[in-house]
Amino acid sequence: MLLNRKLLNSYLATAITGTAAITIVSLAPKIAIAKSPTEIAAIAEVVTVKIDNKLGVPGGSGVVIAKENNGYTVLTANHVVKNVNTGYIVKTPDKQEYEVTGVKSWNNNGLDLAIVTFKSDREYPVVTIGNSEYAAPGASIFVSGYPLTAEINQERHWEFTTGTVTSIRDTAAEGYSMRYQALTRRGMSGGAVFDTSGRLVGIHGQGDVIGSVRNESSSIPEPLKTGFNAAIPIQNFTESLEIAELEEDLLNIDGGKPDKEEGNFDIEATKNYVEGLELLSQGDVTRANDYLIEAAEKNPNNVVAVYYQGLIDYTKRDIASAIANYDKAIQINPNFSLAYFSRGLAYYRQGDRAKSLADYNSSIRTNPTDPWSYLNRGIVKEDLGDIDGALDDYNRSIRIAPDYGKSYHNRGAILYSRRDFEAALADFKKASEIFFQTGDTNSYNVAIDGLNKAQKALRNSQN
Repeated sequence: MLLNRKLLNSYLATAITGTAAITIVSLAPKIAIAKSPTEIAAIAEVVTVKIDNKLGVPGGSGVVIAKENNGYTVLTANHVVKNVNTGYIVKTPDKQEYEVTGVKSWNNNGLDLAIVTFKSDREYPVVTIGNSEYAAPGASIFVSGYPLTAEINQERHWEFTTGTVTSIRDTAAEGYSMRYQALTRRGMSGGAVFDTSGRLVGIHGQGDVIGSVRNESSSIPEPLKTGFNAAIPIQNFTESLEIAELEEDLLNIDGGKPDKEEGNFDIEATKNYVEGLELLSQGDVTRANDYLIEAAEKNPNNVVAVYYQGLIDYTKRDIASAIANYDKAIQINPNFSLAYFSRGLAYYRQGDRAKSLADYNSSIRTNPTDPWSYLNRGIVKEDLGDIDGALDDYNRSIRIAPDYGKSYHNRGAILYSRRDFEAALADFKKASEIFFQTGDTNSYNVAIDGLNKAQKALRNSQN
């Protein structure tokens, strides 16, 4: 597996002070210091809402952007509310539920944005909208949302994560041109992206997952996670308010520069880090590694820079070096689920199934709604002869990510081996449909082969 462009696209403050004599007024400007992550989290929590549908399947997240009388408007991603035949429910932070009274989409304009409305006599805060043009590479951002739980019927809880902008693309499918490194989870789609002043600068909605390890029994690559995410810059929304039929004076817009972050930052380390991530996303692995090594040397606690060195080592098949870097990342942050996930892949590649299983257990402990950890743990369990455990993990993966073909294929293979040909046929069919829709030709051919075998076996069993 090569970490190339095709695969990855598939996923400074200085205080100004002045001194003056008693009779002279200092004209040095006062620099506003950025809010702390704790302060931004307090802002984010009260304006972020859950969006579910009436079928009982959890959807995504949204952010309250306007209030007029007792009517509220929530901005979200269109794919969260795209089924026009399904009713939706907004769940507010005070655990109240409101039926959505209207949905308007930007889908016809090429943006994965939508607004939903609801009515309430309660008072809810409205977010302050910033200017996404200031979200330049290297800037800190904060993502707020309600990730899915391991079980569908469990209540979702609000979460808040931090990240760094890596690039702003000129164009991007569905408007997702703001890219950043952050740990997000399914269900946070439609959630808010904040700047260092606690202002809304984007709507989160995409994350990258890249294929890597191959299960000998299925011949289908399993995922190697990058941690790259994308949002739609808020300027795309504010420049197209006519679609939502929203008056600008209903919005709380503050388009100034975000406050500067407090602290003594190594500007060169930040530049190296951001440049390394951007080169990595472009597939320039060698140059990316050089930048990330420099970034980690200047800031040894930059867990992401260390992690990506391991990722690059893995793509070069230097498994021992990859594991050493993942070890460092875990020492810096024992709850860094990506590092456990990727170290599990590396141990799997070395043939150490016991250590691989332990790392997937840790990945799930730190991120219990990650479908790919369940999927890969299922593969390891199969290799260790725990077929029931593998089947349970594939079931969990499908419940969390019902649009991921590899989980259906692997479950189908187990059902086929147990001579449940009808159920295996259904899984292979579902897997092939998903692979066809996503253009994954190799996996599609594998699934079709399983489908044909299941059809033949089913016919023979009925004769």
